[in-house]
This record gives sequence, structure tokens and C-alpha cells, in this order.
Amino acid sequence: MAKSIKDRLYERLPGTRTTMGEVRPKQQESVGLPQKISGFWREFKTEMKKVTYPSRKETVSTTAVVIVTVLVIVLFLGLVDYGLGRIMYSVLNF
Repeated sequence: MAKSIKDRLYERLPGTRTTMGEVRPKQQESVGLPQKISGFWREFKTEMKKVTYPSRKETVSTTAVVIVTVLVIVLFLGLVDYGLGRIMYSVLNF
């Protein structure tokens, strides 16, 4: 029998059962701290092998884009602040 969408969603949620009454298997017994640390270290090394770092050219170009973008935003916000300040000054001193 084909599973409904609801049943498939419930299968992915931890601690839930499907509407068909299926029971999830029990989780493995807890492991000690040294096993957790060694498992973490193995996974860490595996993931770090997958990392690709940008070249110097890419780093310089993206840094330049960030600096220019920040300067444009600073200029815009400075002008808006100055304009609103002048408006408030003229309204309060009217």
C-alpha cells in the first residue's frame, strides 16, 4: 500500500509514529566521552578535506566589492541623516 504524504512527513520527524502504527526502532546505546570525541575528530577531518579555499585573486576582488559596497551605504545613510537632521532643525526652530 502506498504511503500518504502525511505518513512520509511523520517518518522524518524525530519521536513521531506513522498513522499506520509503525514503531520506530530504539536508538543505539549511549557511548562514552572518548568515543564521542574520536568520532567528532574523524568527522571534522573528513569535512575539512572537502573545503576549498579561495585564491588570492578571488579574496582581493571580493574584499574590494565589500569595501565599495560599505562605502556606498555609508554615503547614502550619511546623506539621509544629514537631510533628516536639517529638516528636524528647521521644524523645531520655526
